[in-house]
Amino acid sequence: MKFLIDTNVLIPLEPTAPGQVEEMTEPASRLLQGIEEAGYQLFVHPDTRADIGRDREEVRRCLREVLFRKYLPLPDPPPIPEEWAQLLGRAPVGTNDWVDHRLLATVRANAVSVLVTEDRRLHRKAERVGLRHRVATIGDALALVQGLRDKFAQPPPAVEFTYAHNLELEDPFFNSLRGDYAPFDSWLRRCQEQHRRCWVVRAEGRRLAALCLIKDEENELGLEGKLLKLCTFKVAPEHRGRRLGELLLKSVFDYASVNRHDFIYVTAFEKQGELINLFEDFGFHEHGRTGSGELVLMKRLHPAAEDAVLSPLAFHVRYGPPSMRLAEPAFVIPIEPRFHHLLFPDADDQLGLQTGLHPFGNGLRKAYLCKAQTRQIVPGAPLLFYLSHSKRAVTVVGVAEETLVSRDAEEIASTVGKRTVYPMHQIEEFCSSGEVLAILFRQAMRVGSKPITLAELVQHGVLRAAPQSIVTVQHGGSEWLRQRLGL
Repeated sequence: MKFLIDTNVLIPLEPTAPGQVEEMTEPASRLLQGIEEAGYQLFVHPDTRADIGRDREEVRRCLREVLFRKYLPLPDPPPIPEEWAQLLGRAPVGTNDWVDHRLLATVRANAVSVLVTEDRRLHRKAERVGLRHRVATIGDALALVQGLRDKFAQPPPAVEFTYAHNLELEDPFFNSLRGDYAPFDSWLRRCQEQHRRCWVVRAEGRRLAALCLIKDEENELGLEGKLLKLCTFKVAPEHRGRRLGELLLKSVFDYASVNRHDFIYVTAFEKQGELINLFEDFGFHEHGRTGSGELVLMKRLHPAAEDAVLSPLAFHVRYGPPSMRLAEPAFVIPIEPRFHHLLFPDADDQLGLQTGLHPFGNGLRKAYLCKAQTRQIVPGAPLLFYLSHSKRAVTVVGVAEETLVSRDAEEIASTVGKRTVYPMHQIEEFCSSGEVLAILFRQAMRVGSKPITLAELVQHGVLRAAPQSIVTVQHGGSEWLRQRLGL
C-alpha cells in the first residue's frame, strides 16, 4: 500500500525545536513506524513544498525544506480532473485549494492508496468527490495500519462508568486541558464535589487513556428540552488509532437514549480537527460559539416533521444510533461466532455497556467482508446480523453506508482498512478466489437481552429458513420487525 501525507502531518513528524513538539507528534511517529514495519510506502506530494515556503520564519522554513527531502516525492503526480471544477471550483495555481485538489487527484488516480491529513476542509472536499473512505486522519490511518497487520493489537481496556471524584488530578492526561483552560483544576474539583458522572478508559497503572465527563442540563443554548453536555471529551495522544473516541460515543448514545435526552452537545476549539471530524461524522453540527471562541457542536436526538425527506442513511447519521428507519429492502446477514465476537464484542451475552467490566475493541463504523453474490444492498439498507451455529438469532442491527465489489486486495484494504478486523493477508486470500463484497456500515443497535430467534423470524414472515448467505427480508416481515425493534 502507498500512503501520501499532507503538510499538517509532516510538521508534527519533524519538529524543528523542542518547543515545537506537539500533541500529534507521538501518534504521527507511531504511524510512520507502522507503515515502515508493514513494508508500505510513504510519499509526499511535490506541490506541498509550497506550504512550507509560506513559513515567514526563515530558519525554520529552511530546516523544514531540508527535512522535506527525507521523504519520497510522488513521481509525476496526476492532474486535477476537469470535472472537479463543478464540484470543487477552480483554484488558482499555487494556492492552498489548488494543492488540496492536487492531493485528492493522486488518490482518484490510484497513485496512492490513502491520503493522510488533519485538514477538515480537505476531508469535506474528499466527500464531495467520492473519496471519503480513502482520506484519513492520523488516528484513522494508524487504525488502518494496525488493523491490517498479521497480529491483532491488544484490545482496549474496559469502559468504566464512574464519578469525577475517581479521577486523579495529577494524571498527565490533564496537562493539555490545563493549557486550553487555565482554571481547569478548580473546575474539575467542582465536578468532583458535584459527583459528576464520566466514562473512562484506563491504561496501565490506572492512568487515563480516554475520558468523557458529562452534565445533564435543561433548556440551554436556546433549545427546549433535556440536554446532555459532554464537558470533557479526550483521547490521550499515545492511544490514538484504537477507536477509543467511538468507544466513548457508543456509551454516550446508549446513555442518552435510555435517559430520553433531546440533545447532546460538546464544545471544541478549531485546532481540534480530528475531534470535530469525529463528532460531525455522527450527526453533530455547529450551533454557535462560546464566549471563548469554541465551536458548539450539537446533535438533535428526535426528528422533526421536515426530516421526512431525509434518506434512511442521512436519518440514522443525524439522529442515531440507535434511531434508524427500517427501509426496504432489508437484509439478514449470517455471521459465524468467531467473527461475531470480533465485530460485535459488546453483543456477547455476559457483556453490558454500563457495567464497565469488559474490553471493547470495535467502534460504531464497521466493515464486513464476504463472498455473497447479492448486489442489492444500497446506502441506508437495514442489516440484521444473524449469529449462526450457536445462538441462531439476530443480535445486532446496522445501517449500510456503501458497498464495494472487487477482487483487488489493495482496493478493498484501502476502502475498509480503517474499520476492518481482517489482516491484509486474509483480505488477499479472500480476493484470490474471486470477487469480494465489502459492506461498510454503522452499528445502530444491539437487540439486547432478547435477541430475535430463528423461530420468531420464520413465524413472523421475516425468513423462510435459517440463512446460509445474505438474504432479503420478506416484505410481510418488515412491519413486525419495526415493532420488535421499537422503531
